Amino acid sequence: MFESISFVKRVEELPRTLKKGSYLLLIAEETPFLEIQKMEGVKVCGAIFPRVIFKGKSFSEGIIVAKLQPTTTMQIIDINDLSRFDPPKDICSIFTIVDGFSARIDDFLEEFYSLIPKNTKLIGGGAGKSNLIQEPVIFDTQRYYLNNAIILSSISTIGLGVKHGWKPLVGPFIATNSHDNILEKINFKDAFDVYKEAIEKDSGIDFDSTPFFQISQRYPLGIVRYKKDFIVREPVSTNGKNIILVGKLDSNSVLSILKGEKEDILNAAHEAALMSRHEIEDTSIQSVLLVDCISRFLFLDQDFKKEIKAITDAYPPKTMIWGILSLGEIANADQECIEFYNNTCVVGTL
Repeated sequence: MFESISFVKRVEELPRTLKKGSYLLLIAEETPFLEIQKMEGVKVCGAIFPRVIFKGKSFSEGIIVAKLQPTTTMQIIDINDLSRFDPPKDICSIFTIVDGFSARIDDFLEEFYSLIPKNTKLIGGGAGKSNLIQEPVIFDTQRYYLNNAIILSSISTIGLGVKHGWKPLVGPFIATNSHDNILEKINFKDAFDVYKEAIEKDSGIDFDSTPFFQISQRYPLGIVRYKKDFIVREPVSTNGKNIILVGKLDSNSVLSILKGEKEDILNAAHEAALMSRHEIEDTSIQSVLLVDCISRFLFLDQDFKKEIKAITDAYPPKTMIWGILSLGEIANADQECIEFYNNTCVVGTL
């Protein structure tokens, strides 16, 4: 999928880095830039994320420059209109970046998945900034885009692993009223009241004096699935009644309020890496593409480096770990369907 991966600290360094070819730019949100300069023979698109990861370290400022292999195609599409998407018939893997605050991500992924060849492996994440405000964060040399997605299609194969490590605190409940990414009622009560009561009982945290997102990083919601792990949904804001989530939640979904312990979170990252590289020989591994949730970074704080090490330990020495801290994670690890996750670690072995 990728020919080379490099890192620059400033946009001004790009002209010396970009030679002829196609490039994906992953930009950390504190990197100052307004536009990407056009260069002859160079095709560029990219997205902004809270942080990026390069050689096992995370950065709030800087740009990952991923040069695409000639056999990899790159396209920006409107997630409300997939008519322009025509996937190559021989693709084996896809890396997709979506607008992380779009209310249509799940609908887009469902339609998108129906259009790609069977057995195609898919990894991706939600772009956006940590201010939790939807802004145009996907771009090319022409403009910025809102409610769009970047699609990289490749004939190369990848390994995938997905794990989160969160455990149920209370539940199950029923999402008795939910619309797109807005959870309105839990068991016929205002969603925020149910959420607040459970967390205050467990932690003693005062919601009146603590920012909501600071609390929700530690207590996400989990969609219950039959004989499968939870799909985690992250609460990002509230109006005192409803809870706004990253990702769609259907009415009548069965929910639990989750809680994380650092050891479980770290173990899950290692398990995801082992799943991703299962049956892939050491000599075949080029690099590791990590799509990890920004909330896991905030939750682990100084221990986030332990999560990177947990992933690194599953690979040969000096294997390069690179990627994004995202607002939502995408994968189809079980080949049954594609999912939009929150607070989850997705590991791709390239």
